[in-house]
Amino acid sequence: MKIRAILAAAACLVAVFACSKVNPDEDVTSVSGNCAGEFNHDLHTVRYDTEFRAVWTATVANIDWPVKGASASAQKLALRTLMEEVKSAGCNAVVLQVVSNADAIYPSKLLPWSVLLTGTQGKDPGYDPLAYAVETAHSLGLELHAWFNPLRIGATSAVRVSDHPMFQHKDWWKEMDGAYYWNPGLPEVRAFLRAIMEEVVTNYDVDGTHIDDYFYRAGVKGKGYTNWDDSAQYNLYNGGKSLDDWRTWNIDEMVKGYLEVTHASKGSAVFGVSPAGRLALTQSYCADPVHWVAQGSLDYLTPQIYWSSQRGGDFADFDDVVLPSWVAMHGNVPLMPGLASYKYSQAGFEDVSEYLYEVKTSRNAGCVGNFWYNTTSVRNEAVHNYLSSTVYPAEALTPVLSRSPKQLTPPVPSSSGTLITWGETAGADDYVVLRLTRATGTSSVWNAAVVSSGKTRSFTGTKGGYYIVLSRSGAARSTYSKVLYLE
Repeated sequence: MKIRAILAAAACLVAVFACSKVNPDEDVTSVSGNCAGEFNHDLHTVRYDTEFRAVWTATVANIDWPVKGASASAQKLALRTLMEEVKSAGCNAVVLQVVSNADAIYPSKLLPWSVLLTGTQGKDPGYDPLAYAVETAHSLGLELHAWFNPLRIGATSAVRVSDHPMFQHKDWWKEMDGAYYWNPGLPEVRAFLRAIMEEVVTNYDVDGTHIDDYFYRAGVKGKGYTNWDDSAQYNLYNGGKSLDDWRTWNIDEMVKGYLEVTHASKGSAVFGVSPAGRLALTQSYCADPVHWVAQGSLDYLTPQIYWSSQRGGDFADFDDVVLPSWVAMHGNVPLMPGLASYKYSQAGFEDVSEYLYEVKTSRNAGCVGNFWYNTTSVRNEAVHNYLSSTVYPAEALTPVLSRSPKQLTPPVPSSSGTLITWGETAGADDYVVLRLTRATGTSSVWNAAVVSSGKTRSFTGTKGGYYIVLSRSGAARSTYSKVLYLE
């Protein structure tokens, strides 16, 4: 396909340009002291090998987790096993759905307990699933991001607790196609949604927040009040805008509010959105990522591009049509396409090699990583083995997405022969050992690749190798204190 040749040429230009631009994952801190072999602490810099490799873990309909009604111990074991397999697949972040239908998988003052845990909405499962998820993910060297479905309340047929907020505020929601949705045209609804996110970011050490593509539904834009009568709100708040422009503005305000509350609650946390895979489709929901990019309301953008490259260049072709449309509009916002691991063995995805092609195409287009939907499919033996052996054969640090990244205290390693050891550092959940190799064609830049990670505070390296050790807790990590040369 023509785009493959174009992206391959672009990759060469990106590689050349990368050496001259400021790299957020390049440690430019000089460490005074003696040289370690050929590495000069005062003159040389370290460039980390980074890539965001996230997996969506869907709780809605118990797609990925938990088993409804299982004991607390069984749900904990299942979640830990799930995360261990995500890690062994080569991924480094879990995006856990914490609010799917206006109920929560954590103890909330704003929403009832989720029915997905016990089978009964409002029933305490006997533990805090989100606290356990954060602790477990960080112990495994994974980031944990909290995923919220923004407007969906759920099916009209669902049984809800009597004090559910939708019953307390009967003017806050609309019914459409057999389901209830919050009405974002009301400022008090947008404030309520922000408060839900604020509760999570304030009370849990999540690395970020995330919303998906449930905005206004299909059949609202361009249909006046036929399917969604918000005439009262429009008459109050339209500010001179047309009806569809006002609805789009409501979503712009909702997205901006989510970013603001995330950053205000935890300065190092990031906020991202995963809209529908085709830009025009997302815009048909009165949601316009072009606006979010322009107003700086995103820390990253993850379009759900769930089509293959085998479509012959039609409207949904991955590499000839859809990905280029997002590459053209994302500006300085990091782009991380969502990929359809759940479609393995379906048309266009009969061979797992399609996933390597899509990842390589994303990399060549300047994307900083990918998301995979969903966790169950990543755990499929064929997909899991292919990811770990071919797509992600080596572990990678996550790129720095935060506007105010949290810094941990660096370990101070020492060596005896080829054995590297270091002491415990405050705030660290695990440690990362990286081997340095001099970048081709340069005398001052050294590339750092992960060779080990975990809680163990020792590593046996190779004679003649250069090594650094970082401390880590989710997205937070340290710089290095020294370079060790193993003589």
